[in-house]
Amino acid sequence: ARWGAMGFEGCFGAAPPPSKRCVQLGSSSTSVDPPEVNRRRGGRPNQISTVRFPSPLVISWLPKSLFAQFQRAANRYFLFVSILVCMPFSPTSWSSTAVPFAAVLLWTALKDLYEDMRRRRDDVAENLRPCWRFDAVAHKFVQTTWEQVLCGDVLLVFQDDVFPADCLIVAADSGRAFISTANLDGETNLKERRPPAPCGALLSKGGAVEDIASSAFDKCFCADMDEPKVGFDDMGGTVSFKGEDAGAIPSLLYAEHLAPRGCVLRNTAWLVAVAAYVGDESKSRLNVARLDAKISNLQVHLNSCVKGLVATLVLFCIYASIMAQALGQDSGLGDFLVRFCKYWIILYQIVPISLYVCFEIVKLLLGLQINMDKQMVHMVDPDTPEHALARTADLVEEMGQVQHVFSDKTGTITQNEMRFARCWIEGQDLGEFRPTESAPGKFKDPQVSTIGITTAQHILGDTTSKLCEETRRFFLCLAACHSAQVETGKDGEPLYSGSSPDEVAFLDAARAVGVTLRAQRLTPRDGCAAVELQIDGPEGLRALTVLCQIPFSSDRKRMSVVCEVDGELMCITKGADSVMGPLCNGTLGDAGMRQIDTYAKLGLRTLVVGWKTIDRKFLSAWQVRMETARGSPAEERGDKLAQCAKELEHSLWLSGISAIEDRLQDGVPAAMSMLKEMGIRVWVLTGDKVETAIEIARSCSLLSEGMALVMIVNATSPAHALDLLRDGQRQIDGLESCALVLDGGTMQYATDSEEGRSLIFKIGMASKVCVCCRLAPQQKRRLVQIVRERDKARITLAIGDGANDVPMIQGAHVGIAVRGKEGNQSVQASDVAISQFSFLVPLLQCHGRRAYRRVAVFLCYYVYKHVVLAVGDMCWAHQSRFGGEIAYPEWVSSAYAGLFTSFPVIIVLGFDRDLPDQVVSTHPDLYAEGQLRMHFNARIFATWILSGIWHGSLAWFIPNLTMGASDPGTDPDWNEDWWIGSIISFSLVLIYVDLRLWLIALNRCSKLTLFALMSSPVLYVLTLLVLGHTYLGSWLQPQIAGVPLEAVTRGKAMAALFVAPMAMLVDCIVFLASTQLRPTPLDQVRRGLDSNSKASRVSPPLDERTSG
Repeated sequence: ARWGAMGFEGCFGAAPPPSKRCVQLGSSSTSVDPPEVNRRRGGRPNQISTVRFPSPLVISWLPKSLFAQFQRAANRYFLFVSILVCMPFSPTSWSSTAVPFAAVLLWTALKDLYEDMRRRRDDVAENLRPCWRFDAVAHKFVQTTWEQVLCGDVLLVFQDDVFPADCLIVAADSGRAFISTANLDGETNLKERRPPAPCGALLSKGGAVEDIASSAFDKCFCADMDEPKVGFDDMGGTVSFKGEDAGAIPSLLYAEHLAPRGCVLRNTAWLVAVAAYVGDESKSRLNVARLDAKISNLQVHLNSCVKGLVATLVLFCIYASIMAQALGQDSGLGDFLVRFCKYWIILYQIVPISLYVCFEIVKLLLGLQINMDKQMVHMVDPDTPEHALARTADLVEEMGQVQHVFSDKTGTITQNEMRFARCWIEGQDLGEFRPTESAPGKFKDPQVSTIGITTAQHILGDTTSKLCEETRRFFLCLAACHSAQVETGKDGEPLYSGSSPDEVAFLDAARAVGVTLRAQRLTPRDGCAAVELQIDGPEGLRALTVLCQIPFSSDRKRMSVVCEVDGELMCITKGADSVMGPLCNGTLGDAGMRQIDTYAKLGLRTLVVGWKTIDRKFLSAWQVRMETARGSPAEERGDKLAQCAKELEHSLWLSGISAIEDRLQDGVPAAMSMLKEMGIRVWVLTGDKVETAIEIARSCSLLSEGMALVMIVNATSPAHALDLLRDGQRQIDGLESCALVLDGGTMQYATDSEEGRSLIFKIGMASKVCVCCRLAPQQKRRLVQIVRERDKARITLAIGDGANDVPMIQGAHVGIAVRGKEGNQSVQASDVAISQFSFLVPLLQCHGRRAYRRVAVFLCYYVYKHVVLAVGDMCWAHQSRFGGEIAYPEWVSSAYAGLFTSFPVIIVLGFDRDLPDQVVSTHPDLYAEGQLRMHFNARIFATWILSGIWHGSLAWFIPNLTMGASDPGTDPDWNEDWWIGSIISFSLVLIYVDLRLWLIALNRCSKLTLFALMSSPVLYVLTLLVLGHTYLGSWLQPQIAGVPLEAVTRGKAMAALFVAPMAMLVDCIVFLASTQLRPTPLDQVRRGLDSNSKASRVSPPLDERTSG
């Protein structure tokens, strides 16, 4: 159960307590135990609700939204400030602080309400979907809605309808049904479902669906089921009939008898089922993911900076309160606390209320740019473009600092489009099966013929050949041992589909040589449902009956079927050579192992096919044991099933070895080379054998010529694994360029000890490349954890395409999914989804690198601009002998963060482009900026803070001293000169921060940059006019009535306003010196690009210089 292993759980409301379920149909009624199941949600247990605010909406919406918002520390901080400003001692009016904060809370609450109303609309649409429920009294199916369905209802589902609940299949047209689970797991192949064996008796009364449903009631259908479980393949229980005319022998229930809610019935005219699990107990609802949110390291640094700013605020408030006591302004503890609170109110904007809001907006813009990037568009077909998808914008800047990439192989760097390449039968390689480039793909065209196909056809047609019988058996095994489906196309030819591309390739290859699977049909056999395969081969059309199947799993690494061929029972097993060797008589032999190595060195994936005949008596006894194991408790079931499989899968005769090609995706070698040049370590983690993985690593340019391989494989014990690791460490010490090759068995032993984990990390970091083979999904995640635990500053990225990659994707800092053929579980667990591995390069080099710079500069600039504002209040505190008065008009200060300075920084940094993508792709060294934290570190942050103190001091002291209004003995509330100086100072603050933003912009003369920067002074001037020369302003800010225009008439004020910005020349000189003396890689490339651009403008093209 892939989803079950991931730890998914319901997250909307309290999950119902798990309980076993018993559904029994009587003469005209249904009984369910426990009865509480059908009492939930007011007697509508199948009703689903994903809303955050349940009805009545008016009562629940605002309190719940506010409660959620106050879980953030920043909101609790501003709530504390809003309470303080309402106190009598507050130096500012409550409205200037509380109103903006309330507006932010209300805006967020309205956004929550809008999103919840959309969820409510979707819930209503799903709950009111129609379905057909059997009315036992009226003896007919009547239409109802999904929310009216109860546990135990008998439902009728037609082709292309969606199942309204987890349904236990009772009967289906032709005895079996096919369902599409694409809505749940993204897998496009159809899955077969069938009713339990005893339900065949329901068809005795006739073919009408009403008769079948009535028969279920008459025969007292009874199902005892396990408690609701998360796994889609996890279903247990028994089914029986309690009526007098039907036996009471229970039959076990499995996943093949259950159709989960949300699945679609396909290729089946109708299906009758019993609602087993409804509403929040259905598997689709239990699988709603609750995943721990990932937090970027810059978000962590932002939180630390905010804590530092708050600590600075606390220290200054304590300092100001102490100084007020020392200067005789206050006395006693009460005055000390009041003074402390006053300065907290005055300086609270050092942590701006708009910081986190603007931070999220910038990230949202960066995420949208990923979604719209045309260089990451994959054309599924000429009319269907597939764009990259940033499923979360929280980690965009993290992609600009990646130092370690963990990559899956199959379907991630390869196409996962399997082609049957070669096969080895009885010591002979039959030759190349792959079509030429003129006829690529699978063996669809009967005209396509290759050496391998021709050789196989010749052998099959020559009954005197020694290889004939073995070759027939080999391809018969391929046509029989699979879980694929076959349909008949419009041309009468079979079409194969399945969850495993390997199996489809096997069936295509068998068909190409003349062993064709024509059809499948369900057939009763000894009270059980078997599958009859119609196989057209050299002997003509023959029937082969599959009696039971042991499916493939990542732990077993093999699959088996027991089938009857011409009256003989045969066990056919195919699997990886590592597990098939011990199961075959005399192992695989030296010749077989050499052939496997040969195929692996060609980059081909190998599977070993074995067979044996079995005795009917043994099969009967084994089936009883198997049924018993399948019905055992869930915690014991896996071990018992594995033990039963071992009883069957042994002493096999080797039939042959197949080799499958999984071609590389386009652009993978170039992408791998680019990633290495960007300074990123790439570890390939795969389940393939060692030789295959090494050859794929070579073909994709991960392993370069001359790179030594340090092989740490085939450990037999924990001590042996440690010895191999120590030897590997000694080998690496003398090598300049090497690659580590590690297998899953050795890793399993090594990770049991701290020394083993440490050695894996040290050797891996000393190697340029690491190839890890034969890994299980959890081992992939364990490697990611080892790197993260031992180097906490290292940013990791995991990329994969299947459900087996989900643990790795969730374990890394950044998870990337490659959309593939293995469903969308990896997409659902990822942070970003792309369609090709090669798209990883522009994702990191273009978007990630730019996002890191933009976000890092945003954080520094946002803190800087509020330090500039706060310095004026700190300076005035000393001048006023810590009297607790404000330095700037309070409403102007309140508008500073949200109205005057936020829009410019969002626009400038959200859309600032450093270099064209074509230039970026040729300079991998640019990526080092994020890896080395060049734009956000202690030195850079301290520089910004010092710059803020410098600019804030200039902005305050120049006008204040120039206007001569610095005497703290004057009353600033009625001192016009003082307020003129205050407004000029605030104007300089705005000028300094706008000029600083212009200075750090990369496109300083672009229309968008200039528009954003000009919006700030325009809005500021309009605000001053409103506050100083309107009735509204006289009510909000009476102290500056008439002051703004009066300031324009004062020569000293205008001189200060126009002369003080000249101090920015110092910043320009420092900025230019730093780019010349300590240029970043971006500075160097931009300088070179500018030089080339100037040279191209000065020098005419060569043809112009040589003409005439």
